[in-house]
Amino acid sequence: MLFILFTLALIVISLQGIQVDFERFEQLSGYNFYNSSLRVRKYNRTMITLNGTLNVVAPLNRSLMISTDFFHSSLGNQQFNHYPVKLPTQDVCDFMSHFYADYSEYVEDMVNMPEKGECPIAPRTIYVINKAFPTKAVPPFFPPGLWKVHLINSIDSVEMVRFEITAKVTNDFFS
Repeated sequence: MLFILFTLALIVISLQGIQVDFERFEQLSGYNFYNSSLRVRKYNRTMITLNGTLNVVAPLNRSLMISTDFFHSSLGNQQFNHYPVKLPTQDVCDFMSHFYADYSEYVEDMVNMPEKGECPIAPRTIYVINKAFPTKAVPPFFPPGLWKVHLINSIDSVEMVRFEITAKVTNDFFS
């Protein structure tokens, strides 16, 4: 009987899904490559969005490597622990190629995004207008809490650019 209740509870939890909301988006360094005015704002009573522009100031080519670092705060109290999840480190062209292969549906409404397969990426201004976090892009096994992601761009292992994205993951079942 206990096994049946446990199995039923797992099924109910898996059907509920997760909700992900932006908390903060900040460019910490690298203003000679990008200039971001992206800000998180409350769109209405129930929706938080990313809004603004991302200026690509210099051409981006294969010499620019992109890596990530994930941090998790299970209580949401800004006490982050390094989390052992990473996206593969790759050059900007391969990163964009894989990004378009897996996530193109989430950026279709962004204005002036680089074309699929464009490399090097020419300077441009990308417009992000009231973009909610694409919850479907996050695997359902990510635990609830506050997440911080560092998106790092480097050349020859020297950090050139760092973005910090903070998002809150909630499980609808436990909210």
